[in-house]
Amino acid sequence: MNSPHKKEIVWVNSLKGACILLVVLYHVVLPGYAEMVPQLTAGFIPAKFWVAFNHYLSPLRMPAFFFVSGLLAANAILNRPWKQVFTSRVTNLFYLYFLWGLIQWLMINGVSGGIMGDQLSSNLNAAWASSPYEFIKLMLLAMSSSWYLYALGLFFVAAKLFREQKLAIMLMALVLNYAAVINVIPGWGPESLSQYFIFFLFGTFFSSVMVRWSEWHRSNLLPWGVLAVLAVAHTLLGMPENLFLCVLAILLCIAACRSLNNLFDMAWLNWMGKNTLQIYVLHRIFIEFFGMSAILFSQKHDLFASKAFSLIWAVGFPPVMTAICAACSVGVWTLLNRGVGKNLFIYPKLLRMKFDT
Repeated sequence: MNSPHKKEIVWVNSLKGACILLVVLYHVVLPGYAEMVPQLTAGFIPAKFWVAFNHYLSPLRMPAFFFVSGLLAANAILNRPWKQVFTSRVTNLFYLYFLWGLIQWLMINGVSGGIMGDQLSSNLNAAWASSPYEFIKLMLLAMSSSWYLYALGLFFVAAKLFREQKLAIMLMALVLNYAAVINVIPGWGPESLSQYFIFFLFGTFFSSVMVRWSEWHRSNLLPWGVLAVLAVAHTLLGMPENLFLCVLAILLCIAACRSLNNLFDMAWLNWMGKNTLQIYVLHRIFIEFFGMSAILFSQKHDLFASKAFSLIWAVGFPPVMTAICAACSVGVWTLLNRGVGKNLFIYPKLLRMKFDT
């Protein structure tokens, strides 16, 4: 017999799996694919669809990811002492963040940059740092492709330190969110940390309320209505990525993931939801390699001048490249995650503790 807890974990994994695929798709579309759209001779409508699809998913992608992360961290934050959780919840995240930041820098800047001579994204990123000093500075500012891991570590520490002052830290996170949305905070790394902290806190302190609101009950019409009115009001004020729209998107996706699991076998998506780390830390390397290779090859052979090729590119490049990069990430993880290679995906002390138990 399935317990309610187990049923909840199923939709959690589904939501995490969907979010990691949307993250990969976002990195596939906006850095390289979108810049190729002006060169297309056909397929403008599907190309604009993919760009718009990624843009309008902004209220869902990372807010939902951080909400689920806060939900999963809630017990450690609220009920367990620092001694039991610091290594697994803080040290491990910072270790993985700086380790994979270094690996991405060596692979993307060192290997891809040396071979391709160019980069997909024009954003300031630690993966394209010109010196060790710039690399360290950008890593500390969360301006790295693996910034999510850094954010989780910082958010966990802040939430646990101020768990008794719940309203005060929520107010601070609210101010940071608005500061990020109206572009007061400089740099996309600090801006991202400021914008998404509140969603981690929602998952930590108010996940039971939000899960209850996500159910299709008449009693939930009032909170949904209030959120909708506030979301529309903020949009009219010129804030499309507003807090209330993000909360509505999270509620809708919780409900959708729960319904999908009741109707279909979502084992593949749930498996991805339980294995987001390897896809997250590896996918950007493959996007730079494969995406830049595809772009350079197409430009060199003047393939965008062909309407047939442009149409195929416009329609197929985003989903195909997303699938390839996700599959390669899982495949490389499968090869590396054995023996000494396990240290690439977990803090060595935690690995020793696993073997000791």
